[in-house]
Amino acid sequence: MRLVLLLTLLASTSTASTATTLSPFQQQNMDLLFNILKDYKVIEEPSHPIFYQGVAFYWYGAYTPSPDHPQTCIIMASHPDWPFVGNIFKNGTLPTSAIFGCHQGKTCRGAKCVEQLSHSNVVTYTLLGVVLFLIVCLFGGEKKTQQQRPMERPCRGPPRDPSFDNIFLPQEHRVRFDLPPRYSD
Repeated sequence: MRLVLLLTLLASTSTASTATTLSPFQQQNMDLLFNILKDYKVIEEPSHPIFYQGVAFYWYGAYTPSPDHPQTCIIMASHPDWPFVGNIFKNGTLPTSAIFGCHQGKTCRGAKCVEQLSHSNVVTYTLLGVVLFLIVCLFGGEKKTQQQRPMERPCRGPPRDPSFDNIFLPQEHRVRFDLPPRYSD
């Protein structure tokens, strides 16, 4: 939608630039176009890389893998980590993807190159997690039980033999209510 508006304004302002004086409507179009484009960065030469956070990004397949960066990565404009919001080509089109390379042994994650998880890394982190869990359980649990002992309930005697209880007999601890008064006829 924004691109259609830009192209419409470009068409109307291009006819205005041939005239020596601008009508008020054409001047408004020019002002609006400049206000819209002031937030955009124009990509002059798509074959040259753009550097972002130390990574060289290329447009439209201009990237060729090198021995130093053999891993080719593509990030689409729809990706949440797209770093080129507000960039536009000289002809008015928006970039749809960018290509960059990663060092040997790294993988692509969004617009970054990250270390791969190897088998030894996973085993090391798992063992470290188990050891930390055991340390917390051994030393953290002892203090907790010492704090709870003074607050424990006193021990009750052994439970009563349930064979002597009769569920149909009223028990003494039940609350008894008086019967409501009767009305005379």
